Amino acid sequence: MTKLKCFCICFFSAMMLYANMASPVQEGTLGTRPFISQYVHILHENLYITLHADFTTAQFEIEYIINAEKDGLQIPLLFYASEYYKDFQVTIDGQEIALQKQEYFWDVYGDDKEKLSNFEYLYNTDAKKSRTLENQFKYERNDRISLNDFLYFETDIAAGKHSIKVSYQATNWRYSHNRLNEDSFRYALAPAKYWKSFGILAITIDASKVQDKITINLGTPKSGEVDEISNYHFEKLPVDMIQITRIPTLSGFAKFLLNLETFWLAIILISFFIVFHVWKMHRFRKQYPFKPRSNTAILGTFIMPLLFVCMLLVSTFWIDEAIGKPYASGRESYGAFYEFLNLPKYVIVYIVFAILVDFMFKKRYIQR
Repeated sequence: MTKLKCFCICFFSAMMLYANMASPVQEGTLGTRPFISQYVHILHENLYITLHADFTTAQFEIEYIINAEKDGLQIPLLFYASEYYKDFQVTIDGQEIALQKQEYFWDVYGDDKEKLSNFEYLYNTDAKKSRTLENQFKYERNDRISLNDFLYFETDIAAGKHSIKVSYQATNWRYSHNRLNEDSFRYALAPAKYWKSFGILAITIDASKVQDKITINLGTPKSGEVDEISNYHFEKLPVDMIQITRIPTLSGFAKFLLNLETFWLAIILISFFIVFHVWKMHRFRKQYPFKPRSNTAILGTFIMPLLFVCMLLVSTFWIDEAIGKPYASGRESYGAFYEFLNLPKYVIVYIVFAILVDFMFKKRYIQR
């Protein structure tokens, strides 16, 4: 009974580990439009994104042409800036603005309804309790935005037009939901739903240094090429989230192995050993047709299933190596080790196969 309990504990622990594999999402910078005071109009926005050659970082430069309805000390912009790489800077009319500590924002202004009255769409009693906002992402995942991740500033601006520029370096997002990494940069346009007015949006994406092909979920550019420098022009919100995704560049051999998949590649590799084992069983029965058991068949029923699991490991590592970095996620290689849990199933299947083959050879040589 003790041995049975020990086996059950080990087995279910392995199953729990299998189900609790590491998250396939490696979060990068979620750039976003600012949340705007009700006294500020956005007349024009220029968004310029320069993708770096290795597609791990990108430079974001955004200019907002705003019109303030009144003078005075305000909080005209709230920036969500989670996991930005470095150099997050804001200037107003050419003057750099000192950003306040975001972790104190809601504590300082949470009870000051007058100052926060301009942001009632964003901040209310329920938000203060949860301190998070829901954000919808791809693959039906809901990610929570911590309100403490906002950057903000106070500034004494005069009524009229002003230029606000924001620049920072961003890191990419990586989604390893299958064998290939899906690398992308993201920029949320959704906050514009809460703006008092929506002006012209001009987007330029410079992908000229990127060696791989990319896709952009903004449709056909107004001018330029997606893989070079593309320009877009909108007068309404095109998408909630801009997503620039890299398409991995794979060799013909890597594509062939991907289409073949790990299991069938392992089947091809193990087939050479199975043919050799069948030949050995044939030799044994030709020499000893009347023996009740075939030692060759019995030995193979233990060796072949174990060898097949090893072939699965070899196959997945081989495919990942053919794909190469940074495209191979290693996700399937990580899970391939759990194929040892299926070893009893493979043993049963091969026992049935070995019995049938040995029976055929035995019957053949007895009749002779």
